[in-house]
Amino acid sequence: MAGCPRTVLCRPSGTACAALFLVAAAAAGRAQPPAAAPLDDMQRAVVESLAAAQRETPAELLDAAIRAADVDAIEVARDWFAKCAAAIDAAGEQRLDVLADLGDRSDPAALHRLERLLAARDPAAAKAVAAIGDAARLRRRDPKRLAAAVAALESPSAATRLAAADELVRARADALPFLVPALQAGDTPAVARDRIRDILAMLGDEAREPLLEWLASDDVASWPGVIEALDASGASDIEAYLLAPASAADSPPNARTAARRVLASRAAARGASTELPSRDAAERLLATRLDKLLCLAGLPTVDPMLLDPIREPATAAAAFGGSVTGLVERLAWNPEARRFERVRLSPRAARARDALHLARDLAAIGGRDPAALNLVLLSRLEALLITSGDSAGLAPKDLQRPLTGPDGFSAETAADVLGAAIDRGMGEAAAGVAAALAPPRGSSAATPLAPAVRTSLVRALAVPDAELQFAAARTLALAAGDPPYPGSSRVLEILAHAATASGVDRVVVAHPDTEVVDALATDVSRLGYEPVRVSTGREAIFAAREQADTVLVLLAARLATPSALETTQLLQQQGIGDAPPVLVIVDPLDDDGRGCFLSQLLMKFRDLHRVRIVDRLDSFFEPVVDEATGDVVAPPRFHDALAQAVGPQAVDPASREQARLERLGRSREAFTILAALSRRGWDVRPATTTALAALGTTELYEPAVALLGTLGRAEAQEALATETERADLPADLRNAALAAFAASVDRYGVLLGCGHVRAVATRYNLAAGASRDAAGDILEVLDTADRARRAPRPDAPYTRPTR
Repeated sequence: MAGCPRTVLCRPSGTACAALFLVAAAAAGRAQPPAAAPLDDMQRAVVESLAAAQRETPAELLDAAIRAADVDAIEVARDWFAKCAAAIDAAGEQRLDVLADLGDRSDPAALHRLERLLAARDPAAAKAVAAIGDAARLRRRDPKRLAAAVAALESPSAATRLAAADELVRARADALPFLVPALQAGDTPAVARDRIRDILAMLGDEAREPLLEWLASDDVASWPGVIEALDASGASDIEAYLLAPASAADSPPNARTAARRVLASRAAARGASTELPSRDAAERLLATRLDKLLCLAGLPTVDPMLLDPIREPATAAAAFGGSVTGLVERLAWNPEARRFERVRLSPRAARARDALHLARDLAAIGGRDPAALNLVLLSRLEALLITSGDSAGLAPKDLQRPLTGPDGFSAETAADVLGAAIDRGMGEAAAGVAAALAPPRGSSAATPLAPAVRTSLVRALAVPDAELQFAAARTLALAAGDPPYPGSSRVLEILAHAATASGVDRVVVAHPDTEVVDALATDVSRLGYEPVRVSTGREAIFAAREQADTVLVLLAARLATPSALETTQLLQQQGIGDAPPVLVIVDPLDDDGRGCFLSQLLMKFRDLHRVRIVDRLDSFFEPVVDEATGDVVAPPRFHDALAQAVGPQAVDPASREQARLERLGRSREAFTILAALSRRGWDVRPATTTALAALGTTELYEPAVALLGTLGRAEAQEALATETERADLPADLRNAALAAFAASVDRYGVLLGCGHVRAVATRYNLAAGASRDAAGDILEVLDTADRARRAPRPDAPYTRPTR
């Protein structure tokens, strides 16, 4: 998929020897790292067994380093690898071949683990380990060697053919750019073609993904060979990807012939009809395949071997493979270089690439089924949101572009796409559809939304996703027309809840023991959270729902009224905002003398997501420090536990900051929308308390006072008058408060009490300077309103001209 964010995994070939030279030269005089923890019995047994055997060759020394790393004996692994580097350096001009041989013989996962373990203590050694894999990969991808191996398949010597086939099989997907052209060429001998098909059959399903990536590219000239290679590989479930090349009107003749031949042969092997499926049948097959891909089960899984425990928040992304979402490796076809490049994508991006391929095929065959068309539009929108990187910055017209079908953009079709996204758990895509239905920023809707579109948006208000709920509520507030209509009260609830965010991470701490609550609150506040103390499950539920800034709930395992399990279930079923993750706190003596409490607790919570059972020992919130040396032995376990319950984004500082800014942005916009609704006649007075609380947040000050200026409540007007006289307020914010106060007085009259007005007049008479000016501004607003509403005197002159 063109434009998807990706990271190309390649290193310069010269880094291989350079890194090893660095390791060998620094082996004797390198700086000593911090002392490692003592080895346990198992580690000591492995280390002693490694030292007992005579090891001299680079392969033997590397094997010892890997085995030591497998038991986390990092310093021992570091020493063995230094000996391996010295042995490779002694190979002279054959160093690169030795490196490549080591890479071919070693397990890539083992090398990757060794690299990660050495990175923290010896970055040069980690680079050298990575260079081993690079050398093997570069040799396998050498175009001259691979081209010679393909040519050697025509050799009359059986040994030469066998060696060539072995080299091509070891090259795996890197050999496909040389096998496919030879398979497609008309002058390739039949014997060589059979051998190429045998090699592709040996690759099997491993060749499926890169060949489908090649088929999805614009390299149309290679499509016939790619289709033949897909068939030869015996890869399963490829018929759906051949329907468009076989039946599309603009498909190249050679590709159409090859696709139809493969489809017919595979149908005959199954005992089915060899006729080409009709357009409707092809559309159903492609739509079914795309439907399965866009479900949650269609997301590729992240290799757990690439994940490390999160020891520090700053290294959360690195511990999760380089991204807080996790990464999967894919092969992308580069038509200019005529080779595959390894890219690392998030699971969503990888799925979007596959979905866009099927969506393009569905569009190519000219299907008109509405359900299939909705899947095509949903795939396009998902691809746009991933490539943009900042979905909040997209204007409605940008979001409408991928939702435009053969008949143009239709709000009814977009509403159907919204329903499809909700059904598949694609929250960000659903929020994008809701935003596409809103009028452009700064303008109003020309006509209200149709009832069917409004119903779909109201349905989105019930999905436990704060971003989706806000996008739907915003669109309904701006384009659905005046209330009442089904769901109009939910719009106000969601906007008012979004306005409660102030840009801090709140943690609700619930425990029946007051001392324990205070201790837990102190611990979480030390980690950068704002604690909220409660003692019962009911209070925890209301505290979590009270503000949109709640990011975590700590529950005592023996919580009552309701129990910890019932409280967790109710927290996950709340109707507004995101469901917060829950850490169930087990007290130190909860399992002492009872035996089955923890087992029962684990059984109760095993089916709940975003929940983890933890203890409250000192090592959970504080680092473990060596009493003798004062060195940190182990970091706090809190971050790793939270990451396992929610994901690395919950502890990664950059992700937390982004989430905070998103909540703050939604809060600011919610105040603006509520003020506009109040001017239109909506009753938004329940948001008064939220607006008053927002006056303490600088980023929310202006929209908050603007909302207070539209509320016909005495406390709102009194707060605006008080803010106008604040001496510590910047001039621009004071002017905003004064303008809101004037708007409130102009619309609702003077709601201030007599005592407040007399106090302002007293300060005007006694104060001087800026304080006198602020009080004078308030009195001038009051005097202007009084003159405007005062009835004219009977003897007042006639104000209209007499002529």
